[in-house]
Amino acid sequence: MWSSQPYLVRGRKLGLSPELLQEAVKQSRRLAQRHPQPLPVLLTLCHLAKRTGVPYSSLRAYVSRQAVEPYRRFRIRKRSGGVRRICVPEPTLGAIQTWIAEHILQRAQVHRASHAFKKGDSIVRCAEQHSGARWLVKMDIADFFGSVSEIDVHRVFVGLGYNPLVSFELARICTELPSRSDKYALSSWQCRYARRGIPAYGQQYIGRLPQGAPSSPMLANLTMVATDQKLEEIALKAGLLYTRYSDDLTFSTAGDFDKGRAYGLIEEVAAVLKSRGLFPNRAKTVIVHPGARRLVLGLLVDGDAPRLTRVFRDRLRQHLYYLEKLGIAAHVQARAFESAGGLYRHLRGLIDYANSVDPTYAGPLLARLEALPWAR
Repeated sequence: MWSSQPYLVRGRKLGLSPELLQEAVKQSRRLAQRHPQPLPVLLTLCHLAKRTGVPYSSLRAYVSRQAVEPYRRFRIRKRSGGVRRICVPEPTLGAIQTWIAEHILQRAQVHRASHAFKKGDSIVRCAEQHSGARWLVKMDIADFFGSVSEIDVHRVFVGLGYNPLVSFELARICTELPSRSDKYALSSWQCRYARRGIPAYGQQYIGRLPQGAPSSPMLANLTMVATDQKLEEIALKAGLLYTRYSDDLTFSTAGDFDKGRAYGLIEEVAAVLKSRGLFPNRAKTVIVHPGARRLVLGLLVDGDAPRLTRVFRDRLRQHLYYLEKLGIAAHVQARAFESAGGLYRHLRGLIDYANSVDPTYAGPLLARLEALPWAR
């Protein structure tokens, strides 16, 4: 348990003013009292440098947006179509973001409707909430990470108990300025006020959450706490259960419902999202009635527990059949994998996923995969 007395004694010996010392103690106590697991005390950017071992000059460069291209940027294709922008931080920035994620964000409480990015979460646990559902309404938030601004992130850190300046600096460390963005044509993403006290912190544009940074997933969740609460209240009023897995929103009921009420729900949810600067991807908004196949996050939820789909099972069965019949090299070439190792990792990932849903089914498949003559 942290005690203020040794801190005050040492501060007086260093000649620090009583007002500064008392303010530091006040901030420290606020952090200790607000959370079941006390959050680390951070009084200044220099204090963060001392605690993490990252040079102050590096932190200052990240906060003032003066670091030379701190992210490696690339795009990957989504299975559902389109592309996903990925921003991987350079090692020093990645290290400080990881420290923030592990020591601050993982200790903060997200809303109970959220089922992604925290310890113990999984697609299966989220889908389980909807087992036995008759009606489903599924929605997707468009460009979820890219829609979370540094202002949203700043509010998270202030809400956790950090002082406004440190919260601003943490928000800058955890966000990025893309080189090009259609959003920056919008006035809402342009800074209206300069940083009067620290000119070096002034910027024309507001940063956003980078997908690919270790701190981004939990920050995305924490910026959604109030929104999740509003969406849960809408769901409860309609007799529905609500969950969110990252940008996937699901509402379900095992009782009576109809399409008219579903359309009303969609508009209510869209209005709440819009008030937060988020927008549903209308192309991915789906109403599933009792006679249709009910899928949540790729799993069937029409029974007592989530199940793998036939398409998924068939894909695994075909891979193993042709591997055993034609051999590894021929199958690698036929399916256009870059290497046998890449194919093995792909199949092992699919089987591990299957094991999280149905261990009895996955066990024999893993045995067949491991029995093949992979180069070790």
